[in-house]
Amino acid sequence: MATVKTLIPKKETEEKRIRVAAYCRVSTDSADQKDSFDAQVEYYTSYIGENPDWTLADIYADQGITGTSMTNRDEFNRMIADCRRGKIDRIITKSVSRFARNTVDCLDTVRQLSEFGISILFQKEQIDTSKMSSEFLLALTGVQAQDESVSISGNMRWSYEKRMKSGDFITCRAPYGYDLVNGTLVINETEAQVVKEIFEMFLLGISKPNIAKYLNSHGILPKHEKVPWSAVTVGYILRNERYIGDALLQKKFTTDTFPYVKRRNNGERRMYYVENSHPPIISREKFEAAKEVQRQRYPLKRKRPKHGLTGLLICQDCGKSFRRIQMNNKWYWRCANKGRGETDSNCHSIYLLEDDVCAALIRMINILRDNNEKILQKAIHSLELLQAKATGTQYKVYEIDKMIAETKNQIHL
Repeated sequence: MATVKTLIPKKETEEKRIRVAAYCRVSTDSADQKDSFDAQVEYYTSYIGENPDWTLADIYADQGITGTSMTNRDEFNRMIADCRRGKIDRIITKSVSRFARNTVDCLDTVRQLSEFGISILFQKEQIDTSKMSSEFLLALTGVQAQDESVSISGNMRWSYEKRMKSGDFITCRAPYGYDLVNGTLVINETEAQVVKEIFEMFLLGISKPNIAKYLNSHGILPKHEKVPWSAVTVGYILRNERYIGDALLQKKFTTDTFPYVKRRNNGERRMYYVENSHPPIISREKFEAAKEVQRQRYPLKRKRPKHGLTGLLICQDCGKSFRRIQMNNKWYWRCANKGRGETDSNCHSIYLLEDDVCAALIRMINILRDNNEKILQKAIHSLELLQAKATGTQYKVYEIDKMIAETKNQIHL
């Protein structure tokens, strides 16, 4: 007769402690020393260490980064990655505004982490996401935090424009030929000599690409760039009013609506031209002479309509987009890194005849048309696998269902 033994599971000698992480962020504009970067790190190390049921997982601290977007917050993104790897059970942060000032991002992150069984404690608002009733309150607080961010950004834009109008605006970046000292542009004699040589060479008839080759061959690098000189950077110096001691302010602007995006000012905002705002490197006469030469050599061309292939051809060698050019009465596509002085050596792609590109595109379309069911069925299978894993929000499931339906419809086109 068989003998049956009952195996009693061993009890753990001690309860598993909760792995707690802290996330903190401090804006560079904050004048409150209690909210300083180092102070928050020290506080959370002590706070988590005092609880016997907790063990410190890690402290994630972003310093001087805006709260309106999660894209550029390296520490925040590292924390989320560690949550996915199962290294964290609970997160503590000071407030919703420290965690996110975008309601959509905030709720999405909370729901995403809840799927992994990870809760968040917002200390200021006393919101604990392990309690489902907190989500509604969290949404309201997130809206308030986003409104606060919009208000602060509006105040900053008003302050910047006021200082531009009065001519008191302090630049945050010095162009080549200058150093920034206490908010004032001061001539860098070594770089200023290079600027003078660029103007001299251009007025002697040397082209921008050849000037760039000369600078690169002499080991001279742009101030803020790790890439060599090109015709583009040389051209920027030749038309930059900073070198005659003037400043054109608000060449770019940030949009008023959330999320904020920086755009080139093409007349959407007022610009302010400040004369004699700093010491000049080039005389006004020489600067105007260079402008006249540029007008003669490079007359303004009528803007051509955007080609259908623009942005679709990507260089496999360096990842840049291809551009359309005309040579010997024929149209070609070449990598944007080609034809820029010494930068040619960074990309080894070949020029593509447009007729060949169009012929290859037609062949690919025919292949897709003749094999669309086989190709799209694989896509549907992948989406269905993703659907099976999407046990979270109804929104995600709905989106996947929608993609499957649209893909199936493609088969019958």
